Amino acid sequence: MVPNDDKISQFQVALIVFLTPIGVGIFTLPSTLAKDVETNGWLSLILGGLVCLLEIYFICCIAKKYSPAKFTDVLKQLFGKFLGTIFAVIIFIYFLIFSALEVRLFAETTKMYLLYKTPLEYIIIPFLFLGIILARCGIEPIARFFEAVIYLVAITFILVFLLYLPKSDYSNLLPVLRIHPLKLLKGVEDSFFSFSGFEVLLLLFPFMRDSKKSFKVSAISIMLITFIYVVIFVQCIARFGVDYTKTLLYPTLSLIKSSDVPGAFIEGIEGLLFSLWIVLIFTTLAMFIFAYSVIAGDLLKQKEAKHIVILFLPAVYIVSLLPDNIASTFELVDKLIKSLGYFVILILPTLMFIVSKIKGERA
Repeated sequence: MVPNDDKISQFQVALIVFLTPIGVGIFTLPSTLAKDVETNGWLSLILGGLVCLLEIYFICCIAKKYSPAKFTDVLKQLFGKFLGTIFAVIIFIYFLIFSALEVRLFAETTKMYLLYKTPLEYIIIPFLFLGIILARCGIEPIARFFEAVIYLVAITFILVFLLYLPKSDYSNLLPVLRIHPLKLLKGVEDSFFSFSGFEVLLLLFPFMRDSKKSFKVSAISIMLITFIYVVIFVQCIARFGVDYTKTLLYPTLSLIKSSDVPGAFIEGIEGLLFSLWIVLIFTTLAMFIFAYSVIAGDLLKQKEAKHIVILFLPAVYIVSLLPDNIASTFELVDKLIKSLGYFVILILPTLMFIVSKIKGERA
């Protein structure tokens, strides 16, 4: 059973669902969508957000039926001990690999823009240790950290929105809805996976004080993420145009650096926002480390998952150094998200929902 002092409120659940998906993808998403659907990326983001809402609905329906059972126990109840264990191992591998790739992308971006001459290892190791320290404390301290940073995140996003709203050429967003349906589906696919991170909700129900309103608060979080993504995409296209946005590695960073804000006290606004982005990456990393430690602890039948976090640290570190460069890292992320990601984020929650309904009717 989960300790009584390691429970989270519905507000904290909303913060976890909101802050976990926003990471490296927020920098690259406008370029990806511009290549796939050009000016219609905003529509793909909205449709991708709706697919996320459907998957969250499936997850919450499953949780209402089986809560407060642990996620691995629910898998075994639905699919049997053998198949349920295999699914749990796949999800463990998913969170472990993406913990590694998240920290590698963070290190590459930090090296590119801030610490030019610093070896990647010296960026990865301290960041990993910080994530492990927070993950070892449990879900309640993680949620409290999320509470501490959310106001800074909200104020910064509002500031950026107000800065760029009057300075953009929105005619760059034309033409609207002139796109082939297959291209739109490709954009929806990319948009959907830009929300990846909400799947940690699968593991949170045993830790909730009250899971009855979990869908409502999670849906609000996904709608807020969708709004933020749409604003960022629209501002990038309005400022740079489609063709130039396609060529940028990090359009969001380029948008920030293109600002011309009067007043010397915020001339280095890109440094301020980059610092905020580091916090956002840290929230994602801490939750992914916590997620794989919970699953591994359940599979190994450990009451405490604290030592599990450290046990798999070498594996996370080694995987983070496997790609040769940032291009190889993005290529590996793309391959994994379209293999493991499809299963964990899209197929498994849908399959669990269907099987739970079938078993419910037979009972």
